[in-house]
Amino acid sequence: MSRTSLSPRAASPRRWVLCAALLAGGFVVGGGIGTLLVIGAAFAVLDAVVPIPRSPQAEAEDRFARLARSRRKRAPQLDLVDEGSAPLAAAPRRELGVQLIPIESITATTEASKTRQFDRGFRPDRSTERRWKSLWMAQARGLDLPPVAVYRIGERHVLRDGHHRVSVALDHGRDEIEADVVELRTSRSTSSSRAG
Repeated sequence: MSRTSLSPRAASPRRWVLCAALLAGGFVVGGGIGTLLVIGAAFAVLDAVVPIPRSPQAEAEDRFARLARSRRKRAPQLDLVDEGSAPLAAAPRRELGVQLIPIESITATTEASKTRQFDRGFRPDRSTERRWKSLWMAQARGLDLPPVAVYRIGERHVLRDGHHRVSVALDHGRDEIEADVVELRTSRSTSSSRAG
C-alpha cells in the first residue's frame, strides 16, 4: 500500500486575481449565477492553499530532478581509494559489524564509476535515476534498506557499497546511516587515533 505525501502548491498572483474576480463577479451578478461564481472562487482558493496528495513516485521524480539539476558539472568528486594498492591491500582488517555512522564522514569510494555518478555531496547524475527513485520510494514507504558497506580509516569512511542509499538518506534529511564497518588499520589511521 503506497503512502501519499502532501505537497503545498505555490499560489501564483494570477490565481489570486482570478479568485478576486470570481468573488466580485458573484456579488455583482447575484442570484444563482452569482452563487456559482462565489463557489468557484472558494474552490480556487482551496486549490491554492490546501496541500494536494502526491504519490511517492511523483515525489521521487521531483526530488531526483531537483538534485540532478543542482549538481554542477565541476562539483568536487568523491575521492577514489584503490583498495588493491599498498598500503590498504596489506592493512590489517577488523570487522566491527553494523553501526550508525555520520554520513558526513563518508569522503571516498572504492569504485571509480561512482566518482562519476555521485559528487562529494552524493548528488546523483542522470544515469542513476531509476535505481535512485526506487530506493527513495522504498524509504518513503518506511521499508528498511540494507546497511551500506564502508572501510573505516581513522575518523573517515570509504564507501564500498551503497552510494544510492547514502544519496537517498541525505535527501530524506538523515545525517546518519547504518553501515557494515570494516576497520583498516594503516599506520596513518593508527597514528591519528593515538593522537586523539
